[in-house]
Amino acid sequence: MNIVKAIGLLTIGAIVGYGVSFIGKAENKERVFNDDVIISKTYLPAKTIEAQVTSVNVEHNVVAHNNSPTKNIQPETAKLENKVLNKKHLDLVKENKILKDKYDKSLDTVRSLQSELNKLYVSEVTDYEMEALVPEPFKPFLKSYQGKGRDKIFNFHQQEDDYNWGFEMQTNISDFFQIHYESTNIEIISVTCKQPHCEILAIEKQEGAWKQMMKDIYQQPWLKFSSATHSTRSNIDNQLIVYAFFNK
Repeated sequence: MNIVKAIGLLTIGAIVGYGVSFIGKAENKERVFNDDVIISKTYLPAKTIEAQVTSVNVEHNVVAHNNSPTKNIQPETAKLENKVLNKKHLDLVKENKILKDKYDKSLDTVRSLQSELNKLYVSEVTDYEMEALVPEPFKPFLKSYQGKGRDKIFNFHQQEDDYNWGFEMQTNISDFFQIHYESTNIEIISVTCKQPHCEILAIEKQEGAWKQMMKDIYQQPWLKFSSATHSTRSNIDNQLIVYAFFNK
């Protein structure tokens, strides 16, 4: 009987001990869990948070400011671009001048060769026929033309009157001479135009007047001739006799 009671007491003790142990572990787990929760929910003081946020904002503004173009950089960039453009412009102007000089030299060479070829060509038009084309004191000019140049002027005078292009060009040239400020220093004897040439006979009364007129007339948009020959000589009154023949 005593043995049975002892076994029973041991059994009850074991059960009670297990229960106590279980409850202790449970409380310990709950405490640890709660401690974890408390740690994860740690709150910072409001001033600390505000200070951190302000610091982040300031840092962000500084970075953004450093990454954006400044007022000093933009003018420097514009100056650099203008400098590059100006250099390109000057290079193009220089290159254009070089090309123009080469073209002018080539044109002079061509004209020189044409002149030499004309000398080799013998025209069948006589001196008498050439002098008959114009009045005195211009006859010696036409007599001096030789080769193809002589043929060109002679054939020009044989053409019928040109009432289209010729009349319009003749009117433009005559009106220009009349309204030019040097008009009183130039006596225009005749202006004749037939496609594609024009002939001008004039007498210069004041030195430099003809040269100035020619300089100004070449600036007119309607005067489009590729070349011209000007023959001049002085008369007994020291006036300049001028014969001009324009080629389109």
